[in-house]
Amino acid sequence: MPHTSSYSVLIPFGKFRGLSLGAIHDRQRNYLVWLSETPTIPKYWREAASKTLLGESIDPSSALPSPTQKVSVEAVNGKTLRIRFDYDRGLLERFKYAIDGRTWNGDEKCWEFPAVHITKLVDMLGGTEYIDADDKTKEIYRKEKERRSDLDVIRVKDDSDIEIPTKLPLFPYQKVAVEFIERAQGRAMVADQMGLGKTVVGIGYAAKNHLKTLIVCPKSTVPGWMREIVRFTGKNAICWIGEGRLGRSDAQYHVTNYDVVGKNLKELNRMDFDLLICDEATYLKNRRTLRAKNVLGYYKERRKYPGIKAKFCVFLTGTPVLNRPVEAYHLLNYLDSQRFNNFFHFIQRYGGWRGQETQNLDDLHQRTKDLIIRRVKKDVLSELPEKQRNDLIVEMMPTDMKEYHNHLNNLFRRWRQLGKPTVAEMPGIQKFLLEKKIPRAIEVIDGLLDAGKGVLVFSVYLEPLRKLAKHYKDEAGLVIGELSSKKRQAVIDSLSSGQKKIGLFSIGAGSMGIDGIQNQIDTVLFLDQWWVPSVHEQAEDRVHRIGQNNKVQVFYFICENTLDEYMREILKEKQRIIDTVVDGKLISIARDKSFYKEFVQKLTQDYYKDLQDVPTDSADEEVEAPTN
Repeated sequence: MPHTSSYSVLIPFGKFRGLSLGAIHDRQRNYLVWLSETPTIPKYWREAASKTLLGESIDPSSALPSPTQKVSVEAVNGKTLRIRFDYDRGLLERFKYAIDGRTWNGDEKCWEFPAVHITKLVDMLGGTEYIDADDKTKEIYRKEKERRSDLDVIRVKDDSDIEIPTKLPLFPYQKVAVEFIERAQGRAMVADQMGLGKTVVGIGYAAKNHLKTLIVCPKSTVPGWMREIVRFTGKNAICWIGEGRLGRSDAQYHVTNYDVVGKNLKELNRMDFDLLICDEATYLKNRRTLRAKNVLGYYKERRKYPGIKAKFCVFLTGTPVLNRPVEAYHLLNYLDSQRFNNFFHFIQRYGGWRGQETQNLDDLHQRTKDLIIRRVKKDVLSELPEKQRNDLIVEMMPTDMKEYHNHLNNLFRRWRQLGKPTVAEMPGIQKFLLEKKIPRAIEVIDGLLDAGKGVLVFSVYLEPLRKLAKHYKDEAGLVIGELSSKKRQAVIDSLSSGQKKIGLFSIGAGSMGIDGIQNQIDTVLFLDQWWVPSVHEQAEDRVHRIGQNNKVQVFYFICENTLDEYMREILKEKQRIIDTVVDGKLISIARDKSFYKEFVQKLTQDYYKDLQDVPTDSADEEVEAPTN
């Protein structure tokens, strides 16, 4: 196995240009053998390749040669620098690879690049001793280095002395996040784990600086934002619905949802907002979608999609672990278009485009850590009770198993006809299993009610939720996608006050935008499972958040000896990896990626070995979270 340091050394030439030595070892080990044995390859790369093959540690700085000449750098202005050096192919390759946004000035015979890259240039060259710089460039370097150092300190602070004029005090770690945004010059991403109160961070930053603020969020979270703004500032927010707003244009806080931004874009841009806050910012990860074009703008159609104009921007997301780096690019580009302004260069370095594997993610973390702050519950809320997951096994009778096998055979038959396994064929067998779980679910819920406890029940499908709602009548509240915002909030309020003891939520509609229930409920039941691990975590964290005083119990209903067990086994493994991954990084494992393909492969290999004519590796991989 390669040493971890080999994943930090990027090769600047050849067919694997931009890939780390460790990643090359994982993909094509023979290429490293060739590098280590070819005399024409520079010595430092031959040695680095050999060390990678042997699993030895590599000093990343030693993998690059010291420049054979000094480079000259001068400031054009505060945002642009010029660099000159005699032609040196190796140095030129390194410069072009490391520095985004560079342009060749033919008149001056030099390269120009964004000033924010000055620290990166110094690191690339191995120190300031290899640079002749004018006084203005030295001052830019000093300030940029100081800013990054300050942000590194702020990221790990427990508390902050920053004064925030809100009616209610912020938690210490929330104040730290506000300070981080301040030092990041008002353009940052707060990626705290779900349940830590990112909403209050956004409100706090706007309140401290008296900024006229536009909040764009999912429709389901609009009432929560309106309520929190009143609680923390005493001010009423203006809500934008359809084509127009409800209230005065000079109010400090304005709230709208992603789906109506386009209808009001011209008027919104005439409002001269100081701050744009995007809640659940992963809604914008694909810039080709209409909602992303309306909010972020679209460079190919600037007149039609200019985007929302604001000097400052804060992205809020509890699930920053994205499936592909390419989905992070558009958010990073909006936050800092100088550093992230070349899409091709970005995907070449980090992968994730059209099926390409991701790579160099540690490098991406280093590049983005002055834009992103992330904390997890275990670090900042030590008093928050732990969360325990349990499986509830539902026994299947012989007649049930016979019917189950009929459903399973029908499923495989349909997959053969279609030529590949598809998610669209799964509801039939899953709904059959749900029918077998309802009696057991009623037993469990009755036991919790007898003990004076409330419970949240989640399902992908609406039918079992409606059956339970009919059974429990006024004791239960149903939250599904077709519910209006007003009725949805009424149900949430009834659960938060303890008026209702049972919350029946579809996973798509009830996994976000809900707060306050944790004061009354500490138990969650999943009647079935979805293919994306983060959807379950979001749903669990409706009760595992600030305000919870009890240990949270999560139960998954599993029909024994059925595909439920395959789904649960894979979901547990994905969740285990998520729970142990090093937090604080923008991107790591594919937390938001469906495990459907893995499920199909395991099911067909372990259970139905006769399915030889359907390619399981062509199973649907991209599965959107349900929205019902």
